[in-house]
Amino acid sequence: MAKRTQNTEHVSYVYIDESLCNGCVLCMKACPTKAIRVKEGNVARIEGVCIDCWECARVCPKGAIKAITSESLDLTERDNLIVSPSTVLYSQFGEDILPNDVLLGLKKMGFGYIHDQSYTSEIFSLAIELYIKENRKKPNSPFPFISPVCPVVVSLIAYRFSSLLEHIPPLITPREIVAREGKARLSARHGGKAEEFKVLHITPCPSKMICMKEPILQEHSYLDATIGINSIYEMLRNNIQDVEDDIVLHHSGGIGLSWGMSGGEISGVDLNCLAVSGLQETIHYLEKIEMGLLGDIDYVEFRACAEGCLGGPFTVMDKYRAKRNLQKLVRMFGIEKRIKYGYVKKLYEKGWFFTDKSAIPGSVDLSQLTPSEISEAIERQNRLEDILRLLPRKECGACGSPDCRTFAEDVVDGRDSLRSCVFWEGQEKKLGLSGDKRPGRIQEGLH
Repeated sequence: MAKRTQNTEHVSYVYIDESLCNGCVLCMKACPTKAIRVKEGNVARIEGVCIDCWECARVCPKGAIKAITSESLDLTERDNLIVSPSTVLYSQFGEDILPNDVLLGLKKMGFGYIHDQSYTSEIFSLAIELYIKENRKKPNSPFPFISPVCPVVVSLIAYRFSSLLEHIPPLITPREIVAREGKARLSARHGGKAEEFKVLHITPCPSKMICMKEPILQEHSYLDATIGINSIYEMLRNNIQDVEDDIVLHHSGGIGLSWGMSGGEISGVDLNCLAVSGLQETIHYLEKIEMGLLGDIDYVEFRACAEGCLGGPFTVMDKYRAKRNLQKLVRMFGIEKRIKYGYVKKLYEKGWFFTDKSAIPGSVDLSQLTPSEISEAIERQNRLEDILRLLPRKECGACGSPDCRTFAEDVVDGRDSLRSCVFWEGQEKKLGLSGDKRPGRIQEGLH
């Protein structure tokens, strides 16, 4: 089951196995949204907004961080499922296994409808190009535009860089296009409503559950279930070995195939673009954009995982070997565009690529706040800064919060006490704050 984090309505699809956790605080330090706490030396718990980036799991020495894909998935009825695999799947079986072999392997497993996402990715690259060219003619367009493809990056922007939400094009991602169009085609072919057909996405990471259950850039997702590559790998590999069918299910060129690795998305965009991978590098470049330093760039492809989706936590093969496999496939299928520009332009003008959300959520409108709410916010900030000035700024994490500022926030919000700081007693003596000499705001923080 998905875990609803404490003190928030956000649902996380990463959870901590408390029987394995020893409270070492490494995950707490790694979390980019400061969502993890390790209070009183106990096990780590997710108490804030988790964006399912998997940074905590990468540093956990005990393997205590787990991920959830679909909460329920009945593979016994797979003949009624539309399957949409990530392009990363093609890189996981060695250089002698072609994408069509993988798709036929899925068909041999009993899945009724197989849709190749790499072909749609190639179409999407042209749509991005059209969108950028259109907006270059408009005054005050927010350049650079930021790829909407990685759910972790979109969640990170929404939580930590909300002023950059307007930089994300309102375009539906390839995985959602595949799901939407797959349902529409089967509905037209067999009758019935489109929503009666279910779509299973084979994913390299748990973050796809966020965009499926709590989409930020859409009113609702067209995906119905996700499963990790590692969960289906053995069964699929066995079926690939027995494939004798000659049906062609794969239609993409090298551009669509390259989407699995960093730089693949922009390889089909003939504009001034950048590709950035890895969470810390992503944060660094988002800060640059926030400061207005990359206005000469048209588009930035961000991926939270190093080397792109090849480095996702649900992959099986080492990301560098998988990258080599994918590079060979790209060379084999060629880097020429196979999609007609005029065809994509017609779809673009019809609104085929655009999301159904009327507006991207932004920052709080201060004009809607009452004077008392504004006063409370100012008082909270002043109290936080007062406490922060008195802390030793060791950033040690011994209090159970990831850093001193977050600890001060926890104290102000009543979730912790200043006494949790192992240096506080010494600080009181050093600054002469014992007894009646403590300011009122500090006295409140000791309860």
